[in-house]
Amino acid sequence: MPSASDSETPTTWRRHLWAILGLLVAALLFGAILSLRHILEPEVAAKAPVNTQCDLHQSTCSSELPTGGRVSLSILPHPIPVMQPVQLEVRVEGLNPSDVTVDFTGVNMNMGLNRVRLHPDTGGRYTGNGMLPVCVRERMVWDARVLVTGQNGVIEAPFRFETHRNH
Repeated sequence: MPSASDSETPTTWRRHLWAILGLLVAALLFGAILSLRHILEPEVAAKAPVNTQCDLHQSTCSSELPTGGRVSLSILPHPIPVMQPVQLEVRVEGLNPSDVTVDFTGVNMNMGLNRVRLHPDTGGRYTGNGMLPVCVRERMVWDARVLVTGQNGVIEAPFRFETHRNH
């Protein structure tokens, strides 16, 4: 006649198996998050100061990079709309980037990931199209972070502007 401990062994074994399987899945998810972290938030090797003297609603804005070189950003149409397509143009001088993206970050509210990879054109010009999400607030302050990836890592040139929901 089987004892009580013999009948509990398969159940106990299944519980251990599910626990091990759960830990394995958790470890895989944790590893995936760590490996994708550099995509969501790239490590910046150098950062230019925010150019507060220029208005992207009026013209192209430029920033001198701390490593040498210059980045210029233009967003069209003027004024910069929300929930409508915008045309982005970045000009890079003094660098030979392998990748150029513009990351729109909400300053006064987290608006999630809003990154546009630009396509190379001629003469250090990179272009692309994006869209700014609408915010529940009437006025939204944004940083347009131009991320230039090159041999020395990612260099960031931030440009600050604001949008208004009713414009």
